[in-house]
Amino acid sequence: MAHLLEEKENYVRLALLLEEVSPRAVRTYFDREFPPTHLPSTLNTNYNTLLNLKSKRVLNQAQWNLLFPSNGVPDSISSDVTGELNSNIFDVIDVPEFITFDVID
Repeated sequence: MAHLLEEKENYVRLALLLEEVSPRAVRTYFDREFPPTHLPSTLNTNYNTLLNLKSKRVLNQAQWNLLFPSNGVPDSISSDVTGELNSNIFDVIDVPEFITFDVID
């Protein structure tokens, strides 16, 4: 019975890692490498290329709306992005106290 509980705990850990930690860590790293402040100018510079991709149906309307929202501000700029990868990403998310992670450097 204890083995089954350990498997469930490992499943919950993996699920939390994949669903909560990984997307935030990737976004933080990506924003550090490619600052979101440059996004509007990059999109505007490549507008014709992106429009061509949309006309060829490589980009769908939902993707186009993410790149060029009606309010004019892409989500990555309007969100609270620090541009720094936290040394312990687990501090950023709300992980239940009964779940513990060993951070391996």
